[in-house]
Amino acid sequence: MAAEVETVFECTREPPHRFTIRERLRVPSGILLTVRRVDAPYPPRTVFVTTREMKMGYEDVFKACYVCVDSGRKETAIAFPKAEIELGLPPA
Repeated sequence: MAAEVETVFECTREPPHRFTIRERLRVPSGILLTVRRVDAPYPPRTVFVTTREMKMGYEDVFKACYVCVDSGRKETAIAFPKAEIELGLPPA
């Protein structure tokens, strides 16, 4: 029996904060991601990715790092590949 490996995403801060996607839910105007920090205890957060962001021509969707925002830092982001965002979701 093989264990499922979670993909880890990092923000652009040095040293970066590390996250995994715990849940995905398609809603009428986009996708809700439940994101959990893996390198330190921190409450999970819901991140909203719009349908428009998913249709843009980029490979990744960039979202603000909520740990950095909570700490008062700006201009840091987490890059989520679109394939990872839609992983396991039913078609729109």
